[in-house]
Amino acid sequence: MEVTEPAITGGTKASDAPTGGGRRWTWDAWRGAIMTGTEFGVVVAVGPDGVQDGVLDFAAAEALRRGTGVELVHVVHSFVAVPSAADQIRSLDNALLEVGRAVLTAVAERLRPRLRGRVPVGTEVLFGPVAATIAARAATRDLLVLERREPGGERLLTMSVSTRLAARAQVPVAVVPHGWAPGTHDPAVTVGVDHPIEAAGQVEPAAAYAAECGRPLRVLHAMWLAEAYQDTFFVNHARRKWTEEADRELRQVLDELDVVSAPAVTREVRWVRPVEALVGATRRSSVLVLSRRTGRGLVGADLGPVTRAVLHHAECPVLLVDRS
Repeated sequence: MEVTEPAITGGTKASDAPTGGGRRWTWDAWRGAIMTGTEFGVVVAVGPDGVQDGVLDFAAAEALRRGTGVELVHVVHSFVAVPSAADQIRSLDNALLEVGRAVLTAVAERLRPRLRGRVPVGTEVLFGPVAATIAARAATRDLLVLERREPGGERLLTMSVSTRLAARAQVPVAVVPHGWAPGTHDPAVTVGVDHPIEAAGQVEPAAAYAAECGRPLRVLHAMWLAEAYQDTFFVNHARRKWTEEADRELRQVLDELDVVSAPAVTREVRWVRPVEALVGATRRSSVLVLSRRTGRGLVGADLGPVTRAVLHHAECPVLLVDRS
């Protein structure tokens, strides 16, 4: 039988937050190490079927807030199943190129009204392996925006492109769920924290992002043990004491950070499976921020099962950033 403890919550208004002794972060300062000055700071990956309106809404809002242009990128990955002559391969590539150009033209026409002429729009068709090519194209930009497509037969054979890019990209990655629309969720930005004592590196970029967007920040930590272990090691009062200790550690970390620029900061510690807590948070957040560990090697090597599950089931955009 699953036992769920009431959540421990706490909050700090901007006026009550500490003003000295902590580090003050802004989103521009945090991402300054990867900014390159390119006029197209936001890259949107576009598949052969285009992208839905929610992806364009999210990308446009980010571009306008940052004052940078949007580049729409389509990758042609030509597969030749049987031996073919060079002219046949060129003919196929040219046909796929025309498809890519047509898709990008249609998407650009839908994006321009959202940008209101304030920032430029660019399009580019590239050839190569999809995930690796997009990751290389976005490597010197500020943000890569992807659409999480609905699973289909093709996905039974390979990993999702969005999952591979979430692990491989060297810049922050926003994964927008299929069918998402802005304004349908709570305006708060939620950040998931795995270990309260190490929360600073996860909270800092999320706090900077929330401050730049003018949105409240919710810091969420979920903890859980298998029921067999609970029966062996815990009773209700011991479990509650463990939860309270985690909340105390998280509060101490937040007190040491200067997040006064955020409109409001709240914390929430829950005794529930982390995937359930994080997916549930996407139903009441504008953006969920999760962190990746640096030192990425093999594709997906630094995305744990919790992050992969959240990316698959999230109902609001998920922003993946490196720990500061």
